[in-house]
This record gives sequence, C-alpha cells and structure tokens, in this order.
Amino acid sequence: MGATKNLFVQVGLTDGTEAAIGHLGRTMPNPNPNPLFPNATMPRDPGAQLSVTGCLRYVTDTGNDDVNLCADAINNGTWGYNNLQWYGATYYHKFNDHWHIASEAYILHQDNVPNALNPVAQAAIANGGTPFSPQYAPFNAPGLATCADAAQISCRATVIGLVSYLNYSPDPLNNFSFRPEYYDDQQGQRTGVKTRYVDFSLGWQHWLSPQIEIRPEIGVYMSLDAKAFNGYGTAGIAPTRDTTLIAASDIILHF
Repeated sequence: MGATKNLFVQVGLTDGTEAAIGHLGRTMPNPNPNPLFPNATMPRDPGAQLSVTGCLRYVTDTGNDDVNLCADAINNGTWGYNNLQWYGATYYHKFNDHWHIASEAYILHQDNVPNALNPVAQAAIANGGTPFSPQYAPFNAPGLATCADAAQISCRATVIGLVSYLNYSPDPLNNFSFRPEYYDDQQGQRTGVKTRYVDFSLGWQHWLSPQIEIRPEIGVYMSLDAKAFNGYGTAGIAPTRDTTLIAASDIILHF
C-alpha cells in the first residue's frame, strides 16, 4: 500500500516460516514429557502458527535509492523448523547505469532452543520428547543452541548478519559482483558452531539468452572463534579448519 508516492507500507499474515499450513494446530503424542515439552501431547511443528510480516519502504524520486525496514514472520519465536524472528534493513543505491550496490543488515532469533550442553535437554531429544527428536525427524532437524550455561535447559539463539553486493554491469548480458559478509552465530544454532564468520566472494551473472542465466561464484570463508569447516556433524566428525574456499555455480531458467 502506498502511503505517499515515495513511502510504501506492507503487511502480511502467514502460517510461519517454511511451515506447512496443515501443521497449524496439529499435535502429536509425547511419550517422554520433559521440561521442554511437559505435556502428554506436543505441537507437530511449534513454528506453525499465525505470524505477522510488516515492512516500510522508501524510494527516492529518481529511483536511485531504496530503503526497506522489515520484520518477517513474527510470532512467539519458539524453537521450530526455521521459526526465525527476523528484523532487518536493506539499502539499494544506483550510482549510474553500470554500478550499483545492495546492502543488508539483520538480526534474527529463536527462543526456547534446547541447550546442546545440557544432559536433560539431550535426554528429552534422544527419548522422543520433542517434535524434532530423531524418531520423528531423522534428517535436517533444527539445530540446538550452545547456551552460555550448561545448567540452562534452553535459551535464545541469536544471529547478526551484514552483507553487501557491489555490482558492475558492463552490458545488459553481464554483471560482476563483489560480496563481503559478516555472520555472528552467537549460539551456533544456525551453522552448528558457535563462532563469527567473514567471507569475501566474487561472482559473475551471465545471460546466455533471455531464458538462460548462469551464475558462477568463488569465495573464501573464515570462522574467527572456532574451527567450523571440514567436519560432518551427522557422522560425528568435528571440524578441523577455520578457512575454506568454495567455488559454485547454478543455472536459472526464466519462463
């Protein structure tokens, strides 16, 4: 909704972040009541609940500057499958027909995240006392938090992120990007390791035709506080490196 020709207000309602609408209000038996889920039943997905999204957007008369302030999928924030409480801002600026920049800063969190250091929380998960215990979610369950105190059953897991793309487009079919990024996984819930990360990447976006776009990229990633790379948590293999080089590419088909 346009409040003025430059200011826009956006409001939306969803059933959560990446939550199936069929999970709204759905419960399941709890064979092991515990401090995390103390009742005889528990939600099938605690993050499946009515959530509010709201944004303010301001665009200058020239269209060269665009600012967005957003709160995304806000609810009680309890531990769920990507039940992220996201608050952030983006800024876009066009210098000329060849150069532009896009930047984003955000903070996100989940609450009541089981503590990976606490034996009571570990037992609740192992014995089927949470919706994401391995008996129900053997793969890709939401991560645990490394809380400040091992005595805590659960805690808030917070991430702070900063990222920017400096883009150069020499012609309509090509764009080159330089991307610096900072990511602070304060309880290790998102990446599996409690650490800060920085990375620097170079990317190329090339249109082979109006329908086919390729996007190769190469970047160096560094963890500042702990080794976070060259491990495999599911297999119990601890990370052994604090730096890694990643090259990747994809193809997009537009239709």
